Amino acid sequence: MTDQAQRLEIATVRAEIGSNITYKFNNDALDAPEIPTDSGPIPNLKQVIRDIKEEALDETLRAELFAAAGAGMVGFDPAQMYPANTVGSAILYNRRKTVKTFGAVGDGIANDTVAIKAAISAAGPYGVVIFDEASEYLVTETIVQPTGQQWIGQGGQRSARLKKGFNGDLVVMGSLGAISDLTLNNNGANFTGRGIYVPSGFSQTIYRVRSVQSKGPSLEFAQDAGGGCNVFTFEGDTTDQGSVGAIKISGDAGPHPRMFNGIWLSGGFIDLAGPGAGNGCSFSNFYIRNIKTLGPAVGGTALCHFVNGRVASISDTTVLSGSDITMASVAFSGAVILDNMQGFKAEACTFGAGITETSTSRFNSYSDQVKTFSPTWSQSTGPQPSIGNGSLTGKYTRQGYLVKFEMSLTVGSTTTFGNSASAWSFSLPVSGTQNSPQDFIAGQCFDASASTDFLVNGQIVAGANSMTISRNGAGVRDGFPFAWGVGDTIKLSICYMSI
Repeated sequence: MTDQAQRLEIATVRAEIGSNITYKFNNDALDAPEIPTDSGPIPNLKQVIRDIKEEALDETLRAELFAAAGAGMVGFDPAQMYPANTVGSAILYNRRKTVKTFGAVGDGIANDTVAIKAAISAAGPYGVVIFDEASEYLVTETIVQPTGQQWIGQGGQRSARLKKGFNGDLVVMGSLGAISDLTLNNNGANFTGRGIYVPSGFSQTIYRVRSVQSKGPSLEFAQDAGGGCNVFTFEGDTTDQGSVGAIKISGDAGPHPRMFNGIWLSGGFIDLAGPGAGNGCSFSNFYIRNIKTLGPAVGGTALCHFVNGRVASISDTTVLSGSDITMASVAFSGAVILDNMQGFKAEACTFGAGITETSTSRFNSYSDQVKTFSPTWSQSTGPQPSIGNGSLTGKYTRQGYLVKFEMSLTVGSTTTFGNSASAWSFSLPVSGTQNSPQDFIAGQCFDASASTDFLVNGQIVAGANSMTISRNGAGVRDGFPFAWGVGDTIKLSICYMSI
């Protein structure tokens, strides 16, 4: 039978089935000896199909017979996932390309650049490229990912590997692209450049990826790039761990949320490197060396969130600048300094070496363990008091915006008392709120020679980092409220609102 005759018979069968639609959906009719039609009976339909198959129709004719016109193709979107055994899933499967089928060797010695690029080109946008398991693929130029393409390493996170053999970025991700179960050996001891670079676009996905031993950042986002990106179970480090961030966000002019979950940077830090960097970003379940922000003169970071993590900055100091950083259940091993930080909020966090603020920090809320503090003792004019061989000690703790502060002064034989022209002033561990002055019952002054207590009040000027004390409206100073001598004391215990 010729192709033309076959096509005519197929068209006839379709027409007959269309004119008897009730039989088309009736299982009994398919097995009936014959199907009545206006032009006479036709053979059992199943037998017709078997006969046509046996005639070995070419693929074009067979597709015309067995597929409803356009089934699985009308509205086909390569960015979507389709159920198994559908035309859509079959098309997606056929777009999966393994790099070894294009000639990649995967021994870490042979140059696999051409083969990998050929697989990427064949898969095209929204296609899938498979890096065969237990192989290391040497590449000698940047591998660029097309829009929506997925790269999958067989055998898990530490099996399939890309190895850098040149100076430059190893991988440049495309918009909507995805990388999973791959290790990037960035070979930073021999070559410069980044591991993964996201120059633009949005909604990238990185899952179970290692990007290690990178001379530049192991993962970097350009300014305003990667909004909606998801990074899950990511491990990264750099060869210059103290100065080059493992994850770097270059800056954000507005909100660009990126979600990081399960981040392990034991040998690296998160570098919020541009003004507003991290705006809208969330980091959860992480172990990192440190967090670094730009200094206050440049603008710091903004609206960045950290939860359930450890900052192992044992030998480093963490300096945070910017605005509206929130943290929950984060433990810091090293010291933390808030430098011109506005609106920092921390709950259930641990500051192993303490947390302090510069005088330009404002509206910060956190809880800290009890710590020692060494107050200073001064006056606004004239000769200054000196503790000499006496003692002046302090301790404090903080809960949210409230500071609990205790101070003890004991006069020694070489203690001097300044002058009687102005009230004594004692420094505070955290400055008071800017919103208003604060007045409170502060404690007592004890005259040891007369064995007499004098109740005193405290005053903190709005935004000041020191306090004065008074008795009956007059400032405590040399000669008031009594003549000071050896063994006399001042005991203060206050709770005040911080800035």
